[in-house]
Amino acid sequence: MSELPLVSILCLSYNQSRFIVESLESIKAQSYPNFEILICDDCSKDDSADIINKWIIDNGQLKTVFIPHSQNKGICKSLNELLNISNGKYIITIALDDLMEADKIERHVAILEKSSQNEALVFSNAHIIDDNSVRFQNTFIPYFHRYLNIESGNFYKSLLEDNFLPAMSCVTKSSLLKEIGGWDEALTFEDYDMWLRLSQKYDFIYDDYKSCSYRMHATNSHKKKNFLDVSFFDIYLKHKEQPEVKKKILKLIHEAYKENRLTESHKKYLSELDNKTLTEKLILRNVGKFTFNTLHYLQKVYYKSW
Repeated sequence: MSELPLVSILCLSYNQSRFIVESLESIKAQSYPNFEILICDDCSKDDSADIINKWIIDNGQLKTVFIPHSQNKGICKSLNELLNISNGKYIITIALDDLMEADKIERHVAILEKSSQNEALVFSNAHIIDDNSVRFQNTFIPYFHRYLNIESGNFYKSLLEDNFLPAMSCVTKSSLLKEIGGWDEALTFEDYDMWLRLSQKYDFIYDDYKSCSYRMHATNSHKKKNFLDVSFFDIYLKHKEQPEVKKKILKLIHEAYKENRLTESHKKYLSELDNKTLTEKLILRNVGKFTFNTLHYLQKVYYKSW
C-alpha cells in the first residue's frame, strides 16, 4: 500500500482563545493519519499563544509547528509564512475558531488523489455555529450568498459575481498555490483573490457534503468585510477586462465618492476610462457630495422619462 500523502493544515489565530482548543481538537480527531499542523498566532492581545503552546505540549505526538508573531502582520503574510514551511501535497487553511468534521481530510484527499491535473481543489458547504458550537438551521453557502445548484467545473464567472466558497472547506493542491505565488500580501483578506486567480486557470471540485463548521460571531473577518475596503478594488482591478467586474468597480468608486473615501487609485482608473458617464465626470471634477447627488438624481430622472 502506498504511503498516504501529507496534508499541511495552516492554522491562523488572532484573539480566539476561547475557541482554540476545540478547533485544534477537531484537527486532532481526524480519521486521516498523515498531516502536519502549522500554526501562526498574529500577535493576539489575549492568551491565545499560551493556550496554543500548552496544547502543543499536551499533544507532543502530533507534527506541529508554532510561529507566534510579536507584531501583527495580517492574514496573507501569515499564510505565506506557513505555506513556505509546509511540506504537504495538499493545503488546508483554517481559523482557530472553526471546526472540521472528523472525516474531512480522509474524504477530500481521496477525491483529490483521483482528480485531473486541471482540478485545483475540492470544496464543500459548511455548517454555521455560534459561540457555543450550536448549529444554525441554515448553512454557509445559502446564508452568506445566494443559493447555488453547484456542480464541479470552472467557477471563475460565478466567483466574479460573488465569493461563495467556505475557505475552511477547501483542500488545495500545494503545488498550484505555490505556482501562482501564494497569497497577495497587499490585501487585507485572503480567500476571494486566491479563488479567482486559481479559477482563471483551473477547475474546482464540489463535494456535496458539510465538511466543517464556520463560527459566526462579532469578530469574524467574513462579517467585517466592507465593500469599500481597498482590497476589493485591488482584486477587481486584476479582472477589470470582465464586463461584470467593470460594473462592480464603478459601483465601488461611486460609493467611495459619496463616503469621502475616494483614493488616487480610484481617480486613476476613472481618468483612463473611455466613454465616461456624467457620473464619472462629476467625480473627477470633485463637484462635492450635494451637487453630485443632485445631478446624479436628475440624470436618472431625465433618462427614465425618455
